[in-house]
Amino acid sequence: MRLQLISLLALSAVAAPVATAQDLLIENVTVLSPERAAPLDGYSVLIEDGRITAVSSLPLSAAENVTVIDGAGKYLTPGLMDSHHHVSFVPGMGAIGVGVAAANPELTAAYVEQQPRSLLYHGVTQILDPSPLNAWQTFEDQPVRPDFFRCGEIPTPGGYPGNQLGEGERAALSSYEIDPALEGEAARVTREIAEDGAICVKIYVEDGFGDANAWPVFDTALIRELVDAAHDYGLPVVAHANAVDMYRHALDGGVDIMAHGMWNWNWPDGEAPVVETLDRLVADAVGYMPTHMVMTGISRHMLQGTLDDPGFLNVVPPSLMAFYRAGGSDFFSEELASDFPPEMPAEEVGSILGYGVGRAQAATGYLHQRGHPILLASDCPGSPTFANHAGLCTLREMISIAEGGVSLAAVFEAGTINNVRRFGLEADYGTVVPGKIANLLLLRANPLETVEAWDSIETVILHGRPIQRESLRAGQTSSN
Repeated sequence: MRLQLISLLALSAVAAPVATAQDLLIENVTVLSPERAAPLDGYSVLIEDGRITAVSSLPLSAAENVTVIDGAGKYLTPGLMDSHHHVSFVPGMGAIGVGVAAANPELTAAYVEQQPRSLLYHGVTQILDPSPLNAWQTFEDQPVRPDFFRCGEIPTPGGYPGNQLGEGERAALSSYEIDPALEGEAARVTREIAEDGAICVKIYVEDGFGDANAWPVFDTALIRELVDAAHDYGLPVVAHANAVDMYRHALDGGVDIMAHGMWNWNWPDGEAPVVETLDRLVADAVGYMPTHMVMTGISRHMLQGTLDDPGFLNVVPPSLMAFYRAGGSDFFSEELASDFPPEMPAEEVGSILGYGVGRAQAATGYLHQRGHPILLASDCPGSPTFANHAGLCTLREMISIAEGGVSLAAVFEAGTINNVRRFGLEADYGTVVPGKIANLLLLRANPLETVEAWDSIETVILHGRPIQRESLRAGQTSSN
């Protein structure tokens, strides 16, 4: 019954195609589909009305109005799904509608227009926003964009993330409030989330950053109540957590997915039970989002030369880049530096902030060794850093996962089939088989041979419509 409910809710949440579907035939291509043990060389793939209708080793005939692509020497894969991307944040500014973003409406508009194009440029054809804020509806209004899904966010009363918001910033939230003192709250709030079309529930298990460790968190009884109520609607529960003790608390509550890698190994007495906790995650079959780019992006924000990153040219609007170079994001640099001695150089601050990345990679590699599936999830921008940009951040999350010891085949699965299975979207996405929505990538290189092949996209196919990658670059017109 639960799987049936997940499938029905997921199907109802799939947005109508945002690009006009057309019939398409891709000939003589190597098909890479994550459920298959080996590539399919020299195959033909037929797409009709936005869905795959045939995958054949034999030539397929096409009607006169069918667009034909010669796939010789190229690789056809499912489009990527990033299951942790925030559409309502502008890198280097913060939440849309408040603060720095509200004070710069033209720059915000430039980013809002480019964001879905940058995701597609890097092959992200489906995204999940676990805490979408109000501006998610603006993302859905974009004419060409990845298919969009969202969780319903339940902030902790008196705790995270509300306690991090400044005056007036709550106006940006699109959350579901809960009063733990009232009976029936878990059933009420999860029903609202399900009826609003979300495909998951997001909670926070976070008792503090840095020296803080006394923020309130839901007790395990309430977490279990929320999990049981969410499961009645076929919704998985995603828990924000990154510290060993918060992982254990979330696991005690029976959550389905951890929304961050475990990079905080602080423990009050002796060595933290890192391996034991990760083994519990494996035993309970809990989903794992590494989100390596969270700490990577914060670190890079403080390092010299970050704005000279050539990858930014493909995804950052020129006007926004000029804003960064003029010091528009210095407010976040000052915020990060405020936790360190005033005489400490920015490079040293950045290096310290990036210390957790190695731990995150080690935890991810250990889970891979245990055969535990990884979920591609970048959590970008994730903070007001200018270092993490849509699409590029997803690519670098995949590279970081591979650097952590995850095999290229498992990286492929993380970006394609693992997320759709976890979130009940497998009927429509994740593999190259008849019946699936034709969100596909045509690559010049084989991603089972090098992770950098994910940056060799020639054509993005969105609901059957081929889009040349170069037309999606920042600074190009949006009429494609």
